[in-house]
Amino acid sequence: MSRRRSLRRRGQSMVEFAMVVPVLFAVIFAGIDFGGYFASRLSVENAARVAVRAAAVEVCPASGTGFGSAGEPSTCWTKAATPASGTIEQVAIAAAADANIKNLDCPDSDSVWPPSAADLAALTPGTGCISIRYYYVTSSGQSLCAAWSQGTDEMTTYSYYPTDCLITASASGADIVQVVVGYNYKPLVPIPWFQGSGLTTTSAETQLVLEQG
Repeated sequence: MSRRRSLRRRGQSMVEFAMVVPVLFAVIFAGIDFGGYFASRLSVENAARVAVRAAAVEVCPASGTGFGSAGEPSTCWTKAATPASGTIEQVAIAAAADANIKNLDCPDSDSVWPPSAADLAALTPGTGCISIRYYYVTSSGQSLCAAWSQGTDEMTTYSYYPTDCLITASASGADIVQVVVGYNYKPLVPIPWFQGSGLTTTSAETQLVLEQG
C-alpha cells in the first residue's frame, strides 16, 4: 500500500514538474530578452550621441563633391555597407556595441519624423538603421535644409540651400545636425507577449550645432 502511495506521489510530482518547467523557462528567457533589449537600447543611444558629436565637428562639403550628385566620394557620408573609417555612419556603427546597426536609411512610411515604432518594425529583426539630417535655425524657427540618403547615395536639399545649409554657428543663424539611430530587436524566444513594434523597437535622436570652421 505504501509503495502505491509512493508511486502516486512520484507521478504527481512529475506532472507538477512538467507543468512548472515551461513557465520557468519562459521567465528565464523573458529575463534574457529584456536584458538584451535594454542593452541594445543603451547601444543605440550611445551610437546616436557619439555620431552626432563627430558630425558636428566634421568638415562636410556644402556643395560639389559628395553633396549634390550620386556616386561622388565624401569623407562625411557613404552608401557602403561597410563605411570607411571617419564617416558619420562608421562612427555610429562602431559605437553601437550591442546593436547590429546597418548603413541603411531609417524607414519613414507616414512622413512623420523621427521614425515611429511601426516604421522601425519594418526593419529586419536584429538590425538597425541610421539617418542624418541638417536643419537651418533662425529666430523664426527650424527648417530641414538637407538629408543624406544611403539608398540614393546623395544629399537631398531643401529650403535655404546652398547659401545657408551646412554652415557654422554665427550671429545670424546656425545649422543643426541630427543623427537618428533605430533598431528592431530580435528576441531569442518568440514569446507572444514580447512581440510587436512597441516592445522590440527602439531609437535615439540627437542634435548638435555644427562647429566646423
